[in-house]
This record gives sequence, structure tokens and C-alpha cells, in this order.
Amino acid sequence: MRVPSGVQLNESAASFAWLLRGLGLSSDIGSGLATEAWTDVRDRMLLQRDQAILFMTDWISDPWLSKGVNNGPVNVAPSWTPPDQLDDWPTYGMGDILDGAGLPGRRTRYAPLKEFLAVPPSVRASDASSAIAAFMDRERQIASHGDVRMVQNEHVRAWLATAVGGLLTGVVLTPDVDAGVLIRVTTARLALPLQIKLPEMWAAANEYEEKTLELLYNLRMGADGYTEPFDPADIRIGQGEGWREHWEWLSQAIGFGEMLDALQLAARLLRCDPVLAGLVQTLQSEDSRLPTIALAVLRRWLLTLKAMTWLEASLGQSWTHVRPQDLGCFAFNALKPDWPRRIVAISHRSIDAKPVLREMKVWSSSRCAIDASYVPSWETNTGMVWGLFGATPAIVRVRSPRYGDSVWCLREAELTQYLIEQLDFLHERWILDVDLSELHSLDAIFASEEGAKGLPAPEASGPLHEFPPLVEVWTPPPMPSWEVRMFRASAALRAMNAFLSDADLTNRIVAEVLLRGVDLPGPAPTNNPGGWREYATVFQDLQSLFAEEPQEVPVRLPSSYGTAERLRDLELMRRVPDLSTGTPTLKDVLVAFEYLRTEWPITVEQRQGRFLAINCRDISRELWATEEALSLQRGLLAMRTPVPLWIIQSAGQDVENWGIPGDHPIFTEYASNQFSWMLEVFFDPRAAQSAFPNDSGLEFSAALLRRCAVGGD
Repeated sequence: MRVPSGVQLNESAASFAWLLRGLGLSSDIGSGLATEAWTDVRDRMLLQRDQAILFMTDWISDPWLSKGVNNGPVNVAPSWTPPDQLDDWPTYGMGDILDGAGLPGRRTRYAPLKEFLAVPPSVRASDASSAIAAFMDRERQIASHGDVRMVQNEHVRAWLATAVGGLLTGVVLTPDVDAGVLIRVTTARLALPLQIKLPEMWAAANEYEEKTLELLYNLRMGADGYTEPFDPADIRIGQGEGWREHWEWLSQAIGFGEMLDALQLAARLLRCDPVLAGLVQTLQSEDSRLPTIALAVLRRWLLTLKAMTWLEASLGQSWTHVRPQDLGCFAFNALKPDWPRRIVAISHRSIDAKPVLREMKVWSSSRCAIDASYVPSWETNTGMVWGLFGATPAIVRVRSPRYGDSVWCLREAELTQYLIEQLDFLHERWILDVDLSELHSLDAIFASEEGAKGLPAPEASGPLHEFPPLVEVWTPPPMPSWEVRMFRASAALRAMNAFLSDADLTNRIVAEVLLRGVDLPGPAPTNNPGGWREYATVFQDLQSLFAEEPQEVPVRLPSSYGTAERLRDLELMRRVPDLSTGTPTLKDVLVAFEYLRTEWPITVEQRQGRFLAINCRDISRELWATEEALSLQRGLLAMRTPVPLWIIQSAGQDVENWGIPGDHPIFTEYASNQFSWMLEVFFDPRAAQSAFPNDSGLEFSAALLRRCAVGGD
């Protein structure tokens, strides 16, 4: 694969230099207000080594990108390990740890990046305003959902959001407004999260405004000028649902030049004088909390531009296996508020190395990045894989007979070799190569005297598996055909009523038009190719189960189905994907719609609705594509679910080649009980079936009520 030749202008480096100058700093981050503030915060962080661990499944976030790990009484707990410089990632003393363990590694090349940052091109005062005009022009050029222009602009939004947060992204993208007004808006939005009352249980995890920063980086402003509805409890490891959009767009197939173009536009937009002025003003506020928030944003802004500088230069290189989305997700992963942060990542061929790794200390260590124990939040599968390596200061490549057979291993090998020979954004990172027969030597990290200071051995962390802790994961089972059809028809009624705004009219159309096979003119509620004909089939399929009562409609909307119910349906309709191509199918999506509308809220109320997983371990590709009992599973993978959704497969299934929409995280089981940290949650299906008529709020025929009461297959 050939990519564009050398980059003429590194816009990200120019923006980095602009930001330093605006803060009164040099390329070496010398003295200045921000440096003094960082020194103060850093010194205080280092004095407090421990925090109480508050959650067992929703791990503490790290928006400062400065936390490490310490022993806790039951499990691992966070410990501050901030770097010396405001614009560096922590390296956790990796060089000393490797020396103490007797493990040689090659250091990656940081010097060229420093040269990029030290001698940037000149920055023009008009760059930001012209960049806003270019962004708006590209918005107008979007011709269809998911086209290149849309992907590019969503890349821009992702980089802005991880740098300064969703609230300030709106300021960055605001054209033709007086700078003084934008400065005041910036300071007001920095203070906005402080007006939101946090759960009392979060107080102990907010000493440096970590939870406040979670809000700042997840809240969004609506078109009405108010923040969009948001539940802080929905944040997972610092990421709310909005991050799902960033990961999905960054994982889209896109050309090297197209990604580069979007990245450079984002860099130009980040030369936003009013936002910088607002942050500097807030940094001097007498409110003790506001300067802390401003400093964290400035730190993230600098780190983002540093990662973008690397990405901009790397997109101009020639790659054989690495794709643009791999580079983008690698750089973006270095900026997500993940905790615990890994210090060692292992690039390996699972079929060769997993049996050995399972017997080692690294297998259950919170500081070792292995795909089998890496718990994603809203990341895609591409994002999850590169999350193992993004800001990890040591990467181990395990040489084994089948390493080169995996395209992912080839990508990892090529990218890490590039870090060694060409360019890295971490100032201290090591790459180690070990043979499979030498893999056990990695456990010396825990035995090393230096390593023991920051790396608790797994068996010393308490009676439970060190990491991950147990995670409750809801894996919906296959559904009998009659239940699938009932769900479809129920969802179809809701979709029609959301479209027609009249429950009685909706019922009449079903009974007098669709069930009688009469053509209905006009567009259907969704853009499925079959239009109203597919809706007719949904109701006819359910009706066919009750031949003894051919005149009775099995399911209807009650006349009291009013505005509140319709608004709930409309909100859920926003999670329905584009159906214009016929894949995914309307039938599958309707089943998932009804499941999320009726049964999922019950799961959430019982505090078991935090993660969803689709278990494909006993399913063939042919069965997956055709079996009606799996309609819910197919539909959920197509929907924008309100919680992270994973796929679990057995070795050799190659689910990624089944044509499943999206890029969902895939967990591959190579040995029994490999995912012991996933506590699969099950409910009695008969109980759910008998409760469905009442839970759904719909009206059912006598025959369908009897079928629900009997339940089963």
C-alpha cells in the first residue's frame, strides 16, 4: 500500500508551538503560570499515594493521564504517578524496572518528534477563523450518512473533544462571534460541571476534580443552548456514550490522505485564542477548584497536539499492513482517560502464546495489557486492540511459529518497528522481542526490586483475581420463534405510532390495511427497502401463529398510548441504524428495538445492565445468518445500544468475517474459563415471557396472552 509522500507542513506541531507561546512557555516547558500550577499539583499528587477504590466494575478514570496502581485490601487501587513535565505521559520508571528484571529492550525514537515540536512553521492569526469556515463548508458537502466528508468532520470532532472536551468544542467551532464573548462563554462552561451535584460516593475520587473533568469531557450543549440530558452514572472509565461515536468514526475505513486532511484541519481549529484566553483566566481564579480544572484541560490539550503531531507525520509514511484507522486509534488511545494504565503490553499470536500466558503472573496483572483481560468501554474492536499499546511504555513482541499468520500481529509488528526506527510520541518507550520459550522471563518484572515498588505481584493483591475484577455481563439467550415475532410486531406498532402520532389510527392501519395485504402509499417509518410491505409481513407472521382466531389482531396499542410513550419511542428510534441497503434487516432491528424498550430497563433497574455481550461460541456462520431465534442478537449488534456491546467467540470462529455491522470488541476464547472475570447474568425466560404483556404496556389478544402465560419454546 502506497501512501502520500512526506508531509510539507505539520499543522499539529504548529499548534503545539502556538499553545506553548500562549502559555508563556518554551519548547522545553520552562517557567510560566501553567508550569508553576503543574508543579504544585504534581507535588501534592505525589504526597498522596493511595485512594479508596469505589467501584469494582466501573473503574476509576484518569482524565489527568497521571495515575498508577497500588495494592488495595481486596483489589488494585489508584496511586498518583504524575510525570515531571506538563506535556509528558508517565513512564512508571520503566527503564529501571527492565534493568532490574534483566530484560533488554530497544528504546523508541522520540528525538525526531521533539525536532518537529521545536521548529514549527509560522502560525497565522487567521488560521482558526479560516479553519472554521472550512469545517462548515465540509458540513455542507456531506451528501449521505457515512460519506468521506462526514467521516472527516467526525474525526475533527473527536480530536477536539479529547483535547478540550465537548463543552469547549462548541466554542472552538463558533464562527463570527466577538472574542470577548467567547472568552466569557469559555470561563462559564469550565465552571458549568461544578453546578452538577455529584453522587456523594464520588467525593473521595474527586480530589483533583477527576469526576468534574469527566463531566466536562462528556457533557454536550444542545441546539437550545442547554446541556443535553446526561446521567453521570453512565460514564465508564471516564467515557460516556458520546465516546462511542468517536471510536466508531476513527475506526472507519478512510484513505491516508483523507485522514491527514481532517487531522490538519483539527490542528488549525485548536489554535483558538478565546478558549486559550479563557483557560488562562480561569487558571488565575480565586475559586480553588477552577484552576485545577483549567490546568487539566491545558495538559490534555498539549498531549493531544503531541499525539496528533506524531499521527500527522506517520500518515505520510509508507505502510504494508498498517491502515489509517490503526494509526488513528493508536494515537487516540494515548489520550483516553483509562485506568488502570498498563506498563507492559504483549503482542502475541494467541493460539501459540495463550497457554503459556495463562500460567504466568502477567495474566491477571492490572499492569499488563493482554487482550484476554482488557476491558473496553466504548471502544471499537480496532480501538480495543490499539488500546493495549497506545501509551504503554514497554511493548513485548512474542516470536512464535504462527505470529506472522495473523494480520493483527503483522500490524502490531510493523507499527512497533516504526516506533523504534522512525518516530514515537512517548519520550520513554521500550520494545522487547522474546521467543515463546522465553516468555516466562516477563514475570521477572514482578520479582525485580525496582518493579516491586510500583507493581504488586498478582498473588499479593488479595483473595480475588487481581484484574479484571468480576464484571456482570448480560448475554441474552436465543428466543423462540413466537416470542421473536411478538417482539417484532410490538416494535412495529411503536415505530408506526411515532411516525403517525395517533394510536387508534395506527391500530386501524394494521387491522384494515397491512393484515389484509392492501398496499399503503407513502413512506414507511424507517428507510428499509421494502417499505410498508415489510411491516405488513411482520404483522402477518405473528397472525399466522393463531389460525384459530384469524380475525383478532394479536397485539394493539392502547387508546391511552399518549405523548410520553411516543417520546420514549422517538428517542429509541434514534438508535435505529440506516436500513436503506437491506442489511441489517428491519425484522432484526425491530426485535432489538422492543427488547431495549421493554426488557432492558428492567435489567438496568436490577443493577445488572452495565454491559451487553453476544455469545457466539456455539453458533456457526450459517446459523447466525439464518436462524430466527438469533434475530435479537443480530439486531442488537446493528443498534446503537445504550451500553457497551461485546462479542464472545471460540477460537477459529472468525466472527469478524461474518458480515456483522460495526466494529464491536471481540473476545476470543482459546481455553475454558478464559473469561472467568465475565460473570454472565441470566434471567428465567418463562418469567420474562409471562410478564411481557404487562411490562410492554400494549394490549394482547386472548390467544397471545395464553401463549405468554405458557411460555417456553
